Amino acid sequence: MNDMDMVRKVEQGIAQQSFGRLLGLTVEEAEAGRVVISCRKREDLLQQTGILHGGVIGALCEAAAGYAALSVLPEGQSVIGVEYKISLLRAITTDKAVAVARVIKNGRRLMVMEVDAFNDGDDKVAAKMIFTGMPTGA
Repeated sequence: MNDMDMVRKVEQGIAQQSFGRLLGLTVEEAEAGRVVISCRKREDLLQQTGILHGGVIGALCEAAAGYAALSVLPEGQSVIGVEYKISLLRAITTDKAVAVARVIKNGRRLMVMEVDAFNDGDDKVAAKMIFTGMPTGA
């Protein structure tokens, strides 16, 4: 599957996911083992001081991790999250948060993804997630 097909596959997944649509998740890049997803800052996604809510950052990272996993699984398989840990290192203050997820272990029973979230245009990590998922299906 080429990168454009992979982008379309992730876009279709987000379109079928009501929570992803609610957050306005957008696919920036997708290739086997690596997915980049973004979320625009909106008034209804902020916490009381005007920065992107940590729950939104967690959901963005979790989605990126899940789609990175899907990018290496055979057709018909899915992944279900079993655990994640996120460290919020700095505030998301730009108009867009970007999460970069990559598969670091593609096992038969467990997969592990690493996700870094950034302020758009900044190379300093704003959040770091380690996500463990279990392949399911076919």
